[in-house]
Amino acid sequence: HQRLLYIGLTISLVVLAVLGIYALAQANRVAQQLAAAGQSLMQSQRLAKSSTQALIGSSAAFPELQDSAAVLVRMVDGLKSGDPAAGIDALPNAFADDLERIAPLMDRAKRNTSTIIAQQKVLLDVGSALREINRESSDLLDIAETVASFKLQQNASPAEISAAGQLVMLTQRIGKSANEFQTMEGVSPEAVFLLGQDLNTFRKIEQG
Repeated sequence: HQRLLYIGLTISLVVLAVLGIYALAQANRVAQQLAAAGQSLMQSQRLAKSSTQALIGSSAAFPELQDSAAVLVRMVDGLKSGDPAAGIDALPNAFADDLERIAPLMDRAKRNTSTIIAQQKVLLDVGSALREINRESSDLLDIAETVASFKLQQNASPAEISAAGQLVMLTQRIGKSANEFQTMEGVSPEAVFLLGQDLNTFRKIEQG
């Protein structure tokens, strides 16, 4: 009778150990999947932020953009098909529809990220040029105000005083257009047009 009890107890302990190991493995698997989902969410937000910064010519944004896209793709692929190297098991079939809806969005983000990275030099050059225009507009304002003051002191003709006043106004509008040239939605056509027009007008008045 005691032997049977010992055998029963041993079997119960073995079953309990197996169930415990299985429960721990399941909990670890779910924890890894939750971590991957959380990482995907964080990287999607980071990707949006860094892409916006890259579009306005921030050099620090490009490595962050590339890294975020790579991690996002790896996490989503891991949740979809599994990634043993990262310790991520594929999600159950119950999540297949959700993953199918996510896949084209991820592909689009990956494609757009590649487009931005390919234009890195152009975006950096444009961003640097716009910042230089913005800085120089302050110097132009000081000079234009000095010219306008001299014209008033010299009792210049109304046309010359008006031209000097227009120079002052244009320096402000040039700086404003430079700031609005690139926005979160992309390049502003209106700002591009005004900036080119105002720079040409400023040059003509200055030469006159």
